[in-house]
Amino acid sequence: MKRCIAFLLSFLLTVGFVSTTFGQSANGLLYEITRRDLAQPSYIFGTIHAICPADMLPITGMQPYLDRTEQMLMEIDMDDAVEMGSMTKTIFIPEGKTLNDYLTAEQLAKVDEMTKSLLGSPAESLKTVKPSVLSVMIIASRKALGCTPSVYDLLLMQSAVAKKKPVIGLETVASQIKLLDSTPMDKQAKDLYEMALDPQKKIAELKSLITVYKTQDSEKLFEYSTGQLTSDKEFQTKLLDDRNHAWIPKIETSIKEKPTFIAVGAAHLGGKIGVINLLREKGYTLKPIKIAPPTGGGN
Repeated sequence: MKRCIAFLLSFLLTVGFVSTTFGQSANGLLYEITRRDLAQPSYIFGTIHAICPADMLPITGMQPYLDRTEQMLMEIDMDDAVEMGSMTKTIFIPEGKTLNDYLTAEQLAKVDEMTKSLLGSPAESLKTVKPSVLSVMIIASRKALGCTPSVYDLLLMQSAVAKKKPVIGLETVASQIKLLDSTPMDKQAKDLYEMALDPQKKIAELKSLITVYKTQDSEKLFEYSTGQLTSDKEFQTKLLDDRNHAWIPKIETSIKEKPTFIAVGAAHLGGKIGVINLLREKGYTLKPIKIAPPTGGGN
C-alpha cells in the first residue's frame, strides 16, 4: 500500500492573485523556468491527485502564470479521449481472474468490510479490479478524505482547453499502468488485505502527506513521499528517478518551442534526481513562486 500512496502523487497531489517569489535555494510547488536562450519563461507545478477543495492551493493563484503560457504539458494528455478511454481497459485483473484467486475467504471478508465502509460497495462487486487500483480508490474516496476530492490535473487541463491551448502528454496511460503492474498481482492483493486490517492508518498517512503538500515545499514533500518507499528502492527508481530522466528531453523540447505550463506529480520535483534539480543541471534557473493559500477554502 505504501506504493499506492506514492503512486497517487504521480498518477493515476485563490482569493488573491499576488504571489511572492524567493531565492534559488528555496523550495516551492510552482517554479518559473528561465534560461538565456528561452524567449519567455515557462512554469512547472507539482500536483497531488486527490485533495479536499478546502486544502487546495487556489487555481486562481496560478492563473497569471497559466495565462503567460501557450501550451500545457502533463504526465498524460487528459484532453485525449482515446488515451483516457484506454484507462478503463487496464484497471481490471487480467486473464479473467479475481480477488478470489489471490485471497482466502477470511482475507476477503476483511477487504469486504473495508470496501463497504469506505466505498459503499461489497468486495464481490469490485473483485475484478486490480488490487492496487482498488487501494487507491479507497484511500482517495470521499469517506476516507471526508470530502469529495478535487483533482488539480483536471482543473488545470480544463483551464488550458477553455483558452484553446494544446495539452501534451509526457507519457501514456499504458506506461503508467505498466509501472503499477510491475508489482505482482499476489503482492498487490496482500497489500490490499494488510490495508484492510487497519485502513485508518493508511488514511492518516495520506492526510499527513496532504499537510506536507500544503507547506509548498517540494523537498519536504519528496522526503515524505520517498519515506513511504524505504523498503523498495527499486520501485522508487522506476516510479520517480527513471521517469524524471525520461521527461527532461520532452520538457526541454516543449519550453524551447513555446512558453509552457507543466503539471506533474509533486513528488517528481524534489531530490537530487528530481525534475527541478535535473533542469538546473541543464543550466536553467528555477525560481520558486509562493501561491497565496485560500482564506475561505476551496476553488
